[in-house]
Amino acid sequence: MKERVVVAMSGGVDSSLSAYLMKEKGYEVIGITLKLFEGQEKYLTDAEKMAQEIGIKWYMADYSEDFKRDIINYFISTYRKGKTPNPCAFCNRFGKFNFLHNEMLKYDATKIVTGHYARKVYTDGKYYIAKGLDRKKDQSYYLTLLENYQIEKIEFPLGEIDKITTRNLAQKYGLSVHNKKDSQEVCFLEGGDYRDYLKSKINQNNFKKGNFIFEGRILGRHEGIELYTVGQRKGLGLSYHEPLYVKKLDPKTNDIELCRKDGGNVKGVKLKDTVFQTDKKIFKAKAKLRYRMKEADCLVEIHPENRAFLLFDEPQSFPAPGQIAGIYEGDILLGGGFIEDFF
Repeated sequence: MKERVVVAMSGGVDSSLSAYLMKEKGYEVIGITLKLFEGQEKYLTDAEKMAQEIGIKWYMADYSEDFKRDIINYFISTYRKGKTPNPCAFCNRFGKFNFLHNEMLKYDATKIVTGHYARKVYTDGKYYIAKGLDRKKDQSYYLTLLENYQIEKIEFPLGEIDKITTRNLAQKYGLSVHNKKDSQEVCFLEGGDYRDYLKSKINQNNFKKGNFIFEGRILGRHEGIELYTVGQRKGLGLSYHEPLYVKKLDPKTNDIELCRKDGGNVKGVKLKDTVFQTDKKIFKAKAKLRYRMKEADCLVEIHPENRAFLLFDEPQSFPAPGQIAGIYEGDILLGGGFIEDFF
């Protein structure tokens, strides 16, 4: 009897090739497309079509209410707190992989398969997430918050190949989706600006408006802390003789503190709600504070109550509270957590 796996299918080339490769390896493959938000109908149709092409069973699983309650609310409320959310990393931990785990159990499957460009490695008696070999597409950072029980069940068929090879293989195997354009990172924004999305969900009279503050002086009013992020320079709507950057947002006063570029440099960050796969408490590692960032050398101190401190070898620029810090040792993702503050 074949081992059964569920494959998360979006209708794109990555998930479609992942399903095809698992079938070729001899698994019984069930395609699962998670319905999460309004306007997703085209993706559902594309996913069903690809399942038919590959010759596997396919089901749609509606988790839209859960997604709205847990992920959308997190996204909106984080901005209203003056912080910057990371909806993809948050959803992978608290949404997507929980939903897929439910589907895995429902269909008596043994593994969850996705098209992430990441790897799973076994070392020191446990499984870890590791970087995908395609460094330009590596998505391990977005898996920072996954817990060990989730990691144990995951398979990443594309972790050992690059995107060009993915498309070439999809074309070779006759998958019609081989040249389909990549989807946007934040699915429910569908390529739109997050500010427009917030304006569609929050009454404009309820935005938390306040002052721009620079060196103790009020430079003007802003439209609401929800519409700005730490490190932002463009779109402030201010006339000043030199570039200014958002340094800090205060959800109590609704004021936004501005600074010059060098004013955003910090020595370290405090993390909360951390998840680590390592038992070490103090160690040297590399940290990524946002997806498109070069990793920075740091000293990691893991504290009780799922907290940690990162002390960097060199100052880092504008870490944003609410974002995710991923901690790496070589290619291996040791864990990480939410940036709470900086110092």
